[in-house]
Amino acid sequence: MGKMRPQPIRRAFVCLPIVAILNFPIDARSEGHEPGPGVDAIRITNAPRLDGHLDDEAWRAASPATAFVQRDPDEGKPATQRTELRIVYDGSALYVGVRLFDTEPDKIVRRLDRRDAGDDADWFTLYLDPHHDHLTGAQFRINAAGTLHDSIIYNDTWTDESWDAVWDAAVSVDDEGWTAEMRIPFSQLRFPRGEHDAWGINAARFIRRRNETSFLQLVPKKENGLASRMTHLTGITGIDPPRNLEVLPYTVARAEFIEPSAAGNPFNDGSRMFGGVGLDLKYGLTSNFTLNAAINPDFGQVEVDPAVVNLTAFETFFQERRPFFIEGAQIFQNFGRGGSNSFWGFNNADPMIFYSRRVGRPPQGSASAPFVDRPPASTILGAVKLTGKSRKGWNIGLLDAVTSREHAQLSGVDRNRAEVEPLTNYFVGRLQREFPRGGAGILSTLVDRDLSERSLADVLLRRAQVLGTDGYIYLDRKKDWVVTGMVAGSRVSGTPAAVTRVQRASQRYFQRPDAFRLDPEATSMSGWAHRINLNRNSGVWQVNAALWGVSPGFESGDAGFTFRAGVGGAHTVVLWRKPEPDRLTRSRMVFAAKFWTWDANRIRQADGWFFASNATFLNYWGAGAHAGVFRRASDSWLTRGGPVTTEPAGGFLATFLESDSRKRISFGVGPSYSWNEFGGWSLNTSANITIKPSSSVNVSFGPSINRSRSLAQYVTAVPDAEATETFGTRYVFSDLDQTQVSMTARASWSMTPRMSVQVYTQPLLAAGDYWGFKELARPGTFDFLRYGLDIGRLAYDPDARRYSIDPDRSGRASFPVDDPDFNFKSLRVNAVFRWEWRLGSTLYIVWTEERQDFANPGKFVFGRDARALFSAPPDDVFLVKFAYWFSR
Repeated sequence: MGKMRPQPIRRAFVCLPIVAILNFPIDARSEGHEPGPGVDAIRITNAPRLDGHLDDEAWRAASPATAFVQRDPDEGKPATQRTELRIVYDGSALYVGVRLFDTEPDKIVRRLDRRDAGDDADWFTLYLDPHHDHLTGAQFRINAAGTLHDSIIYNDTWTDESWDAVWDAAVSVDDEGWTAEMRIPFSQLRFPRGEHDAWGINAARFIRRRNETSFLQLVPKKENGLASRMTHLTGITGIDPPRNLEVLPYTVARAEFIEPSAAGNPFNDGSRMFGGVGLDLKYGLTSNFTLNAAINPDFGQVEVDPAVVNLTAFETFFQERRPFFIEGAQIFQNFGRGGSNSFWGFNNADPMIFYSRRVGRPPQGSASAPFVDRPPASTILGAVKLTGKSRKGWNIGLLDAVTSREHAQLSGVDRNRAEVEPLTNYFVGRLQREFPRGGAGILSTLVDRDLSERSLADVLLRRAQVLGTDGYIYLDRKKDWVVTGMVAGSRVSGTPAAVTRVQRASQRYFQRPDAFRLDPEATSMSGWAHRINLNRNSGVWQVNAALWGVSPGFESGDAGFTFRAGVGGAHTVVLWRKPEPDRLTRSRMVFAAKFWTWDANRIRQADGWFFASNATFLNYWGAGAHAGVFRRASDSWLTRGGPVTTEPAGGFLATFLESDSRKRISFGVGPSYSWNEFGGWSLNTSANITIKPSSSVNVSFGPSINRSRSLAQYVTAVPDAEATETFGTRYVFSDLDQTQVSMTARASWSMTPRMSVQVYTQPLLAAGDYWGFKELARPGTFDFLRYGLDIGRLAYDPDARRYSIDPDRSGRASFPVDDPDFNFKSLRVNAVFRWEWRLGSTLYIVWTEERQDFANPGKFVFGRDARALFSAPPDDVFLVKFAYWFSR
C-alpha cells in the first residue's frame, strides 16, 4: 500500500477502547427499544414427561405467552395461527412447552432432516440471553418432525451453528396443529451465579407453506438486533449453576485401501489398519467458564475438503471442519468485527490472526528416498480450551495445543526415517469486554517450535507472535452507526534461511528487483496490520466504508492466515433496500460500491466499481444481477517476485434466477462473464437443483462449467544477464485456455431425528492448454515478446513433453521448459452414517473414496475424461467412531 501513513489511523483507533472503558456499566440494549410483554417461568417439583404432549400437571401451572406478530410476509400484523408458549423449570433444567395451533393441520410441513439442517419445515425457535447482556445468548429450534437445531448468539446478531448442546425435545401432531416440548439443562447454559431479575427471551414460529415468520418480540426488517431486542423472562430464582463435568471417551477404527504408487513400495501393500482411543472432557470451572480438554484426540474430519485447481502462487484457504476447533470459535473469530453486522471486502487482504487448521497441519519438512511414507497430518498430542464470560462482562478465551514431532519413513537410503515436523506448541488468547456504547479487546497468538533438526530450522520459523487490539464505538443512541477497527503487530524469528524463506514468500516477494527489501542476514521480521470500518446497521439506506492496510513485514501464517502483505485499500458502499411488498415483489435491494487497492510503494493495484441488485417476487422466486468495471492498474504479483506489470482494465457481468424453495423441486441458475481490454475472458455457468422425493430424503446437485482464456499465465523465471530490460531475468508466460466441469451433489436420508445418512460427491474435470510462450518485454507494462515470432526460437519435443526456448537464437541462453499442460480429473465421495444412540453419545460410520487421473494433458474431451475418471483406481478409507457421553 503506497505509504498508507498509518499513524492517524492508529490515533483514531486507540481512542475507541478509552472511550468505551469510561462507560463501565454493561447494558448493550439499543436506546429507544422497549421490550414487549414478557414471559413468566414457573418453578415445579415434578418435571413433565418429554413426549410432545402438553398433558402434564406442570404445564397447567404456567400462563401462556401468545402475542406473536408477523415479520414475514405482512410485517406488524398478528400471526395468522395462534401460538402458546409456556416455560417451567426445576433445579436442573428449563422446560419449554409450545402449542402451535393450525387450522389446516394436514398442511403442516414435517420434513425430517439431520441435526442442524431442519429449516425446510414448520419450526419453532426459542432465543435465550441468560447473561442478560443483550449481546450473547443461545437459540434452540425444533421442527414439526422433531429435528433439533441449536446455535450460539454473539455480537448481538451473529450465530455460530457449530455449537451442539446436549438437550432433548419431542413433538406431536393432532387435529389442532402440533405441539413441542423441550428440556434444556442449566448445565448447557452460561449465566452468573446468584439471584437473577430476568433473562432475555424471544421466540419465533415459521409456517412453511405460507413462508410466515412470527415473533414474540418483533424486530422490524428495517431495524437491527437479536440479543439486544429480546423481551424478559422472569421468575427464575434459586438456581445455582452446576459445575458440570461432561466426559466423552471414544474409540476409532480406520481402514485404508490405497492403490500402491509404485511396485515394491514397502509402505503400501494396498491396505492399512489403524486404531485408537481418546477422551474429550468438558468441565464447568465456574458458572461462567468452561474448560474443554482433549487427550489423544481424534481430530479427523468427517467431511472432506473440495478438490480445487490452484494455478496461483497463493495457498488455498479451506474452512475448518473439526468439532473441537469450530465449537466456541466465535470468541477468536470476532476479532476486529464487534458492533457491526456487515463487513464488505473488495480485494481485501485483511489477515486472519488465528486459523485453527494450522494446528495439526500436514508436515512441512521434506524427505527424499525411493520410497517415502509421510504422515498426512501432525499428531495433536493434547489440546485444552477455556472460554467464558466473567460477572463483570469480560469475555475470555484461551486455547493451547501441542503437536508431536513427526517423521517420514524412508526406504532405499542409508537412514530409515527423517524428521518432517518439529514438536510445536500453539497458543491463542482472547480478552474482550463490551460496554454500553462500544467494546474493546485484545488477541494474541504464539507458536513455538523445537527445531533440533537443522534441515527444519532452515525451513520453519522458531517463534511466531502476533498481538492485536480491537474495539468499536456506537455513534448514536440507537446503535445504528458504528465504527469498528483493529490494529495488530507481528514478529517472527528463526535462522537467516528460514526468515529469508518468509521474505521471499508469495505474500510479499521482498526479492522484487524494482522494490528490493530482501535481507538475507535477517533473523527476525516484524510488521503491522490495521483496519477501520464505518457501518450503518439498519435502515432503508445503509452505508459501509473501510480503510485497511497490511505492512510488507506482517506475518500471521504460523497460527493464522496471511493472504497478502504490503498492500492496503479502501472502499465505500451505499445500499438501498425495501423489505415491504409492492405490486411485483416482496423485497428488493440495490447497492453501488467504489474500491481502491495500493501496494506498499503507492502503486495502484485495483480501482473499480461494483453494482448489484436483487429482488424476491410475490411468488417467492428470486432474481438479481451483478456487474463490475475496473480501471487499468498495476500488478505486483504477476511475475512472482519479479517487476511490477500492468493489470488490464476490464469488467464482469453476472445474473441469477432461483425458484420457490418450498416446492418439491426447486432450482437456481447463474451465468457470469468477465473480460479484460486485451482479450482475456472467462465464461461460467452454474446451477443448483434440489429434489425432495419424500419428507425424509433430500437430494441436491449443482453442475458448473467454466471456460476461460488467460493472456498471461506465469510459467517460470530464468536468470539471464542479457535480459537487461527485466533486471537480468526472463519472466516466461503463456496464453492458457482452460476448461473445467464439476458438480457437487449431496443426498441425505433421515430415518429418525437422531439417525441419518449423508452422501457427498464431487466429480471434477479440468484441463489447461498452455500455448503462445512469451516473455515480459518491459516492467510496468502488459507487453510480451513471443518466442519464435518476436524473438528467438521455440521447439517442442513431444516424446519428452518439453519445450526448448532459445531467446536470442545464439544457443548460449537457451533453456528448457517442461510442458505445463494438465488434465486433472478427481472424484471425491464421502458417506457418513450418524446415530445419536443415546443423548450426547454418537456412532459414526464413514466411507471416503478418492479417484484421480492425469492422462491426456492439455486437451479436454468430456466423454473420454469422464470415463477415465470413473475407471481410475480408487483410494478408499473406512472409519468407525464410537463415543459415549456422560455428565455429572
